[in-house]
Amino acid sequence: MLKLVIIPAVALLLAACGRAEESDTNANPVSHFLLIGGQKTFLKKTTADSGTLKEGSEKCDIPAGTRLSVQTAPESQGLHYLVNTSTMLPNCGFSRGYVYTGHVSQSSAPSGVSASANVKAFLDTIAFAEGTNESYNIIFSFARFQSFAGHPRRLMCSGRYCSDAAGRYQIKSTTWDDVRRVIGVSDFSPASQDRAAIQLIKWRGGLDDVERIQSQSDFAKALYAVRLEWASLPHSPYGQPTKTVAGLWEKFKAYRAKY
Repeated sequence: MLKLVIIPAVALLLAACGRAEESDTNANPVSHFLLIGGQKTFLKKTTADSGTLKEGSEKCDIPAGTRLSVQTAPESQGLHYLVNTSTMLPNCGFSRGYVYTGHVSQSSAPSGVSASANVKAFLDTIAFAEGTNESYNIIFSFARFQSFAGHPRRLMCSGRYCSDAAGRYQIKSTTWDDVRRVIGVSDFSPASQDRAAIQLIKWRGGLDDVERIQSQSDFAKALYAVRLEWASLPHSPYGQPTKTVAGLWEKFKAYRAKY
């Protein structure tokens, strides 16, 4: 005899909701963004100086501290990110445009380097210690340069120190000349700077130590290995102000969580 099984409508509804929830979870779309730092900036139709552009039709205000949602990963174009905003900015006549990288504190843009989460977080930590953070166009003394065609080679002085160190990792021109030949790059782009920094860590014998970081003692060992490369790191012998292991360890953990 054929038996009929009656499933209550509520059960069917719950099952359907469960399938929908599972589908939504699996989709898990990536949320792309730019986080604006402590200075307001603009979405610009072109890369021209914002002072020459008209409000609304050629540039639109983005207040300091704004987390700007964008449709796809920000595209690095020299000193700007090219983005397409998820929603129109107030009183703005366009959604696709350029944002100056110097005013962006964080972004979902690709790092430009293929590396483990430990290595990426260690690079972020070095940049924090050197005071450059997310900026790739800084010269010693915090002046800025405008072209990534090559190392800027500008000697700058601050207090009793003079240096031509430049970029996110404050690489001197003589060091850059050595490392660029090994990694095979000619420009000073963010991606080239990332690759150079990793090579410098490798030359100092610290890359394996970075990959093995699981504890603060592991982290301290990696920092010690590269202390001669970056003057801001603990135990650096160059007489410049240095960060502490404990403080940098907290930064490293926060950066590591992003990857």
